[in-house]
Parts: sequence; C-alpha cells; structure tokens
Amino acid sequence: MRPDSNALVNRDPALAALCGFTGQADFGADPYDQSLALRSDVRSAWDASRGQFGNADLLASDAAALSGPNERTLERLRLLDPNWGSTEKIGHYTFTLQTSLVLGASEGVTMTNSPLCDIKPERLIFNAPCYNFVFVSTVQIGNTSVIIGGSEDAFNYSNVAVDVKLSMPLLKTSSRALVGGEYTGITPAPFSAGSEYTFVATFHGPARMTT
Repeated sequence: MRPDSNALVNRDPALAALCGFTGQADFGADPYDQSLALRSDVRSAWDASRGQFGNADLLASDAAALSGPNERTLERLRLLDPNWGSTEKIGHYTFTLQTSLVLGASEGVTMTNSPLCDIKPERLIFNAPCYNFVFVSTVQIGNTSVIIGGSEDAFNYSNVAVDVKLSMPLLKTSSRALVGGEYTGITPAPFSAGSEYTFVATFHGPARMTT
C-alpha cells in the first residue's frame, strides 16, 4: 500500500506535526488569537488536498468573527434600537395640521404644512367632537388627493373609528399636506358659542428618522 500522510502520523507524530499533517503544529500559537481569523480558507485548501481537516480551530475563530451577534442578542439589541444593522433609520412618527375655529359661526377650514422628515401616513385622525361638526372635502398629500369626490364627515376619522383606511402616498419634506372643508357652526356640549376650538388633523405612519 502506498504510504500517505496518515501513515506518517501513525509512525512519527512529531515529524508529522512538523510537516503540518496533523493540524497541531502551532508551536506555541494562541488558538484564541484573532489574528488567525479568516485564514482557515488558506489552510482548508491544504487540508483538503491531504484528506484532513486540521483547520478546525481556525474555522471556529472565523465563524465567531463573521457571524456577529446571535439571534438572541439581536432580539435584545432591537429593543433599544429597532433599526440596528439597517442603513435606513425608520420610526413611527406623527404629523399634524391645525387651525382655530370660533364656535357658533360657520367658516371654511384650510390647513397646510410640510413635515420635518419624510413620512408615509397610514392613518388619519380628526379631533371632531361629534358628527356634523366639520365636513372635509380635501385631503391632499403632495399632489395626490385621497378624497376623490364630495365631502366626508370628519367624525368618521375620529380616534375610535374602526376599519377606516386611506392609501396615502409618501409625503416628503419638499411637499405639503393640505386639508380643506367647512365648519358647520354647530356648538356641541359642553362648549359654548364664541369660544375657540382647535381643530386638528393627525397623520400617523412610518417616517425617516432625522438622527
């Protein structure tokens, strides 16, 4: 039978180690030395040619260097920073428009503003205290209107509304949101005529974080 490296290992372990056939010829090297990381690919080629896998120690260090935090660690890290590892930082923000109404006298409602960062609204909420308080005829995000005919009672979009959805586009800082409609002049209890009421439209959704 033709002699091979395994025969040398069995016959003369010291010489085999000196020749690098056993994968144990570290000559005092620290197996935890991170300078060895990413060298297993070189040794693996040598070992494969001999039918051996003496680079197991380097493979382990490579795996530790390349894998990064395990899933459990990532799960905990994301509690502090949900955007950990992402080049885009996205959070859930709120963007509002508001105007002051004098109760008891009907008037037009117009509110407009630009966000401080890009936001993709997913929900619209009005703080109308009752039905027939304000009828909204325009909700425009950038150049897209999401009310495409007639007007809606703002109370349909109260904070307790269920299954009320609008597909609103991304609102960039260079664009504006516009809400328009008509206050009917109604004065619901416990408010009194002549007092001011701050009417607010709130947009909730994911936004590009500024920091």
